[in-house]
Amino acid sequence: MEQKEILKNVIKSFSNYYEKQKSFKRVFLNEPVMSKAIEVFDTEMNEMVDHIFDLIGIPNEEYSDKYDKSNWTRDVCINLIEIAAKNEKYIEPAIELISDWVNLGDYTSKIESHTWFRYYQLLDEHITGYKNWHEEQLEKEKGKGKSKTA
Repeated sequence: MEQKEILKNVIKSFSNYYEKQKSFKRVFLNEPVMSKAIEVFDTEMNEMVDHIFDLIGIPNEEYSDKYDKSNWTRDVCINLIEIAAKNEKYIEPAIELISDWVNLGDYTSKIESHTWFRYYQLLDEHITGYKNWHEEQLEKEKGKGKSKTA
């Protein structure tokens, strides 16, 4: 199965899960044991995504220091999946961004402010023309490189 098809199925699974989770929470709102069950299922869903990322080849990055324990690439990809699962309009851009995870830092550079960015903004930018902006940036970089060597 192609990587993009796998990601689409994962997003659909999350979407179905979130729909069932809403109903479950509504019915068992005042049941603490059932709330714990939801946490267990959330953990299972996230473990499934980790296995998918292993299959796709997204590395499980080492921590840069003892205070920074996040795996940036996987964290961004997980958040993109969760957002796409909750809003159908973001499915295709999320799949494209995750499929090109090697260049994820390039995609986020347009909207990044220091070490954070808004995921919805990333997906909207990808829908509305990130590719054009990115090509312009590459052309500018090439122009700077040529002027230095000339």
